[in-house]
Formats: sequence, structure tokens, C-alpha cells
Amino acid sequence: MPKQSNRGRLLAALFAATLFTVSHPAAAQSLVDLDLLVQGSAKPADGLALARSQAAGGAFLDALATLDRVLAIDPKHKQAKLLHASLLCRIDDADGASLEFGRLKKSSYKKAEWAEAIAPCKKPEGAA
Repeated sequence: MPKQSNRGRLLAALFAATLFTVSHPAAAQSLVDLDLLVQGSAKPADGLALARSQAAGGAFLDALATLDRVLAIDPKHKQAKLLHASLLCRIDDADGASLEFGRLKKSSYKKAEWAEAIAPCKKPEGAA
């Protein structure tokens, strides 16, 4: 009997989570907004442009999610991988950023691109 009880609780929790997700999609956006985001990242170039726009507006988590969709379509997209690593610094995920930057070939990027990408990772002098 305890198995059924745990199973019932699990099903109830999943049902509640599903209701919450449907009634409160990411950042309280409408399903139409979410569809537009998915459509906007269907092509890697469009997704990269959307992620850059989101990042410029301070929506770093949204930009990371967009880049995840881009990289799902094109896992070798150099610019998306570089921006993804850089955004991890902006959300204070230094370990994740370090890991991702370590997987990239610095020589594959222009000096200015690389410098701009790593800039958010550098702490100002005197910072803890």
C-alpha cells in the first residue's frame, strides 16, 4: 500500500506543477509570446539575434534559454557558444562559464569578440 500512496502523491504533485505551468508560463508570458520566442529562435541566426536583444535588455536567463534552443538546432554554432559562456558570467555562474570558455578555441574568434565575451567574467579590482 505505501507504494500507491507515494505514487498518488507524485501524481498529485505532477498535476499541480502542470496546472501551475499552464496557468503561469515562464515570466508570466502568454502562450502567444512563448510561441513567438520559439519561432524567433527556429533559425540559428534569428535565435542569436533574439538572444543578443534579450541580453541587451538585461533578460539574461531568457537569452540563455534562447541560446539553448539555438544550440539544440546547431550544437557547433560558434557565436552562440561564445555568447552562452559570456552570459553565464553575467548570472554569476563563474564555474559554468569557465567550463564553457575552456571548451572553446580562442583562436576561432576575433580578439575583440573574445575580449568582449570575457569582460563580464572579470571582477573589478577590490571586489571579493
